[in-house]
Amino acid sequence: MALSKSQSVIDPSRRRDAHPYFMFDAISAQPGAIADVLARNRDQVVALARALGAKPALTLAGLGTSLNGALYGEYWMRTVGRMTSVGAASSFDVVNYGMRPARDSAMLVLSHRGWKLYSARAVAEAKTAGILTAAISGQGPDEGARQADHLMLTTEQEQSAAHTKSLTAAMALLFALALEIRAQAGGDDAEAKGLRAEFAAIPDLMRRRLDDDSRERKAAARFRNFRRIVILGGGPNYPTAREIALKLKETSFVYSEDLQVEEFLHGPISAADRDTLAILVSAGGAAGERAMQAASALGEIGAARLGVFTRAGAALAGAVDEALEVEGEEETLSPFALLLSLQLFTYWFALGRGCNPDLAHRDDERYLRAAAHFEM
Repeated sequence: MALSKSQSVIDPSRRRDAHPYFMFDAISAQPGAIADVLARNRDQVVALARALGAKPALTLAGLGTSLNGALYGEYWMRTVGRMTSVGAASSFDVVNYGMRPARDSAMLVLSHRGWKLYSARAVAEAKTAGILTAAISGQGPDEGARQADHLMLTTEQEQSAAHTKSLTAAMALLFALALEIRAQAGGDDAEAKGLRAEFAAIPDLMRRRLDDDSRERKAAARFRNFRRIVILGGGPNYPTAREIALKLKETSFVYSEDLQVEEFLHGPISAADRDTLAILVSAGGAAGERAMQAASALGEIGAARLGVFTRAGAALAGAVDEALEVEGEEETLSPFALLLSLQLFTYWFALGRGCNPDLAHRDDERYLRAAAHFEM
């Protein structure tokens, strides 16, 4: 059966049937990819920051993993870039449900492929309406979202359907953009300089983590038989919870749900039981305190608990069954380290369940027939 354009980058005939899969190669390439993408787009970041400085509001848009990237961007533009009017939305909602920004504002669309239907339409329709447009996109044909007024390109197209390096590369550009917006507004203060220094160290931090993924492999082996999984995060790591829930679905085909940790305590905890695996993400702060309380409550119920946290969230270790501590100090920057560890866990979880993490069922005729019913 012929594949649609939105599927064609992933070619099942090139499949790998053993470790390392394409997903692992992409995870391992992230330190170099981040450094390369930041270096290649330095001038574009400065120019876009200048353009956004003249606009009263910014909408970030995307779909799937790219929407999670937009949510990270919303947080960083607001807290680091100090933008007073910024929001993230689905590209589908931007096109169909009145989420397009006002004429004198700006829109930044994230897209791995660059040609997906609604992200491409969001850019085209915003340009027609006279809105300043920007795009962060993977490399490829000069079309779709790449027609934006400002363009920053990330990595080559990934051969795994479970995007990893294209997301973290986009996240790095968004953080760099937030820092530049702040600097151009005269806010390059001691706090910003501290963030800049820790941000510059992220590729090395990731390399160290990639040197030894034994703890992620051990945790994946321990919990591989769970089919009901909830991932809890808050603040800058709510998008982390969303992204890992998506990756578990794409790679292991299990039921996984992401929840903001506070929302979990307001009712959904009632659905947790001994068949539930809860993955709690913490970088300290208010969300980390709430994650620790949620973990303790889940222990009373009998749910299994995996904690992934930075040093600032290390108190979570005493409230979970398996603890993974990663490097990182600033809660603001913690998604990079936490996401890497959770990507590795997700990869080994998939392999432990006998799944190919690259294909997202593109080798299954039923799913190919299903895909014929919609365009992406």
